[in-house]
Amino acid sequence: MRKVLLWLLSFLITASFAVYQRATGPTYPVKGGKVEGSGIYYYRLPRSCTSGANDCLVNVSSLEPAAGRLEWRRYKTGEPFTSVPLEFKNERLFFYLPPQPPAGKLEYRVFVKTAQGETELTSKPLVARFKGAVPGWILTPHIVLMFLFMLFSVRIFLTAAFGAPPVRHSVPATFLFLLLGGFVFGPATQYYAFGAAWTGFPFGYDLTDNKTLLMLLAWLPALWAVLKERPARLWLNLAFAVTAAVYLVPHSLFGSELDYKKGEVVTGK
Repeated sequence: MRKVLLWLLSFLITASFAVYQRATGPTYPVKGGKVEGSGIYYYRLPRSCTSGANDCLVNVSSLEPAAGRLEWRRYKTGEPFTSVPLEFKNERLFFYLPPQPPAGKLEYRVFVKTAQGETELTSKPLVARFKGAVPGWILTPHIVLMFLFMLFSVRIFLTAAFGAPPVRHSVPATFLFLLLGGFVFGPATQYYAFGAAWTGFPFGYDLTDNKTLLMLLAWLPALWAVLKERPARLWLNLAFAVTAAVYLVPHSLFGSELDYKKGEVVTGK
């Protein structure tokens, strides 16, 4: 029963880390509810879209006929905003942002008409980043392996916290999950999404890649201590502390970005 409870607690902690990291990241859609002076009760504004697909949908749901407009321009180009009306159909205002090349970004603003006049839905312009389509046979293992890595990391930490020695195979398994998820399927995911497999140290400043590298370096001494049957509690706690700190950083910060003027993808933006 104690083991079951520890695994359950580990799962809940891992899921919390995953939700927090995703929801606080710059690619998570902006959502809202009722807009005063109108029939609008919900809106969803995307910040991550797929290149070449007409899926970058700006959606504003309304109980009654509504009107609005959207302004957009390519990010960091200094171009003037292009203003387009939102279409109203089936109880919603909507517009599909024009697809961009992988790592391309659009800056946009959404305005709706209310009884008080025109209202902007967000306090500042939003930025939507586009990515290439990633095959499911690459993306799914990447997500599952990184979740298992964090799950086992939490479980190992809880074991150490209760003063029990770690199961000998659990640390190698955790390290293997990180290697496969972060250094095999992770670069493959990024290659399909943005055209470059690794943009972290020493080739670039991509924060996601550098966070993965930092976790690898943190778990190496813990793995060595366990395999050599040396005292490992300190190294395991340190490895988990680094892992937890990494997972508290929002996902996709300082990622790949298309420089429209140079026509090339840069990182650390």
